Amino acid sequence: MVGAVAMVGLANSPASAGTDVTVYGPSMKSGCSYASAALFASYGETITVYDKCADGWAAVVKVDVAPYQSGGGYDFAIWNPNSASGSPVVSNRSYAEGTGVCMQAGSGEYSSGEWGSWGYWSCGTA
Repeated sequence: MVGAVAMVGLANSPASAGTDVTVYGPSMKSGCSYASAALFASYGETITVYDKCADGWAAVVKVDVAPYQSGGGYDFAIWNPNSASGSPVVSNRSYAEGTGVCMQAGSGEYSSGEWGSWGYWSCGTA
C-alpha cells in the first residue's frame, strides 16, 4: 500500500519547467531602443539572436552555461550579421534539465570580431 501511495504522489507531481530569458544590447543610435536582443527558449533549448537597429553593427550575444566561467568569462558567442532587416540567427542547443544559461547581448563589427556596447547579464534554466 505504501508503494502505491508513493507512485500516486509521483504521478501527480508537476513536471519541472525551465526558465526562458531575454537580454538586450543598448543602442547608440537615436530612434532605436536596443541594438540587439537574444532569447533563450528553455523548451527546445534554442538561442535566437536579433539585430534590432539599422545602425551598421551586427548583433552578438555571449553565452555562459553552468558551471559558470569566472572573471567575466563565457562559453561561446553567437553573431547575427544579417542586419536589422534580415532574419534572426537561431542556434539549437541541448542541455540537461535544470542547467543554467546566462546571456549578455551587445553589438559589434562581424568581419573584425570587435564588439562592445553590452547590456546586462541575465540567466534562465534549461
